[in-house]
Amino acid sequence: MKKRFSFICVYLCLLTLLCLGAAELLNPDKGERLSVSENRMLAAFPALSVQSVADGSFMSGFESYLSDAFPFRDGAASFHDGLMGLVSIPDDGPATGVVEDERLWDQSEEQEAAFQQLIEEERVEHGEESPSAAAVESTPTPAASGELRDVTLWLERPDGTRDVLFTYPAESVADFARILNRYRAKLPEDGRLYFFSPQVSDVANNIIGKTKYVGWGTDLVEVMQPLVDDGVIIVDDLAILNPYLNDAPSALYPTQDYYWHAIAASITADALMSAQGVAPADYDQYRYWLSFREDRRARSTEELAGMNYGRETIEVMSAISPAGSYFLNYLTQRQKTTFTMPDGGYVGFLGGHKGPWRLIEGGFHTGRNALVVGDCFTIPLIPYLAPYYDQIISTDVRDNFYSVQLAGANIASYIAHYDVKDIYVVWSTNARFYSDNIRSRMSAYLDLAY
Repeated sequence: MKKRFSFICVYLCLLTLLCLGAAELLNPDKGERLSVSENRMLAAFPALSVQSVADGSFMSGFESYLSDAFPFRDGAASFHDGLMGLVSIPDDGPATGVVEDERLWDQSEEQEAAFQQLIEEERVEHGEESPSAAAVESTPTPAASGELRDVTLWLERPDGTRDVLFTYPAESVADFARILNRYRAKLPEDGRLYFFSPQVSDVANNIIGKTKYVGWGTDLVEVMQPLVDDGVIIVDDLAILNPYLNDAPSALYPTQDYYWHAIAASITADALMSAQGVAPADYDQYRYWLSFREDRRARSTEELAGMNYGRETIEVMSAISPAGSYFLNYLTQRQKTTFTMPDGGYVGFLGGHKGPWRLIEGGFHTGRNALVVGDCFTIPLIPYLAPYYDQIISTDVRDNFYSVQLAGANIASYIAHYDVKDIYVVWSTNARFYSDNIRSRMSAYLDLAY
């Protein structure tokens, strides 16, 4: 009787697992989708091909998909977090003041309410309305010299016709332009601020390897440039990358995740430097580690050209200078971390996307320092900017990556302390530079009183 009962229990368990596995595989939503609870894109079902099976990227992608697609995932993750919270031992963090990401946004309702009040006070002090009612100042200024209109992003068909993909609201764009002007005002007279909005893989993959669309474009520069002061340059990153979408030494974007590959970041950095009259280092000057490879050997681009690997494979550059990377808190406290490494993933760049501040030493003596403000697209971009600056400081002002307490000073103080000459503001499609969240945080943190 006992054996029969055990057999039935085992049978039911196996049947349940079989049903769960079938539910995952038959799930109609196999593309990328947003996880609100984790603030990230869940993995899509990988493309099956001889190449993806041979280089191991299919199985890696398949495992990621299974991990992200099982039923009741959010509930299980919440249960796990709660259980770990009961048994984990509190950690005060390293002596330098650096703590792990999950603690950056752990604040009480009272702290959040106080912070929101600080944001409103900062906006009032600088004569700005709340994001929901953003309007252009009536006084004639460069930010109000032209007629406002929406910014559009489109995909281009072979016959020259366009399909509009995104529209950015005019009032929000104008408000963001005013914020860029405030950042530019913190720089010396010969300083420059560069802003661009890279596109995620979901946009690029409408074109790469396809025939319905042959290119992309935006009127971001046309609309925004008249709204900003001298020394603020709006960059058309779509125009920079457009010639390479289907004609590059390696893939500019993966198929399964939303970021860009190192070569896309390198091409963009080279274009930025060329526009400043600086000879770019070029992608071929570096050697690269490949994710999903066990030998952990950096290869030249000539070697890479003779290899067969899928679009999910991440190329992580090996530095050409004695560069260094640090977590940076309280304006001056630093803790060494990785610059680049053969980790097998996106965290090979700067150890991944962490906050609230980072300090990168380029290894060359250029006499100039820079600030980079933006999302995860800055992580592979910064190593390609590093050779042109003595120091680069960087931050992401979004709630999940910034901490007012750990920053220890406002952004203006960081700009002054590190003698910043150039600022790069980089918000990808997913981050939405025109959103209330980005605009309010960039505005408040600039001159926030401590």
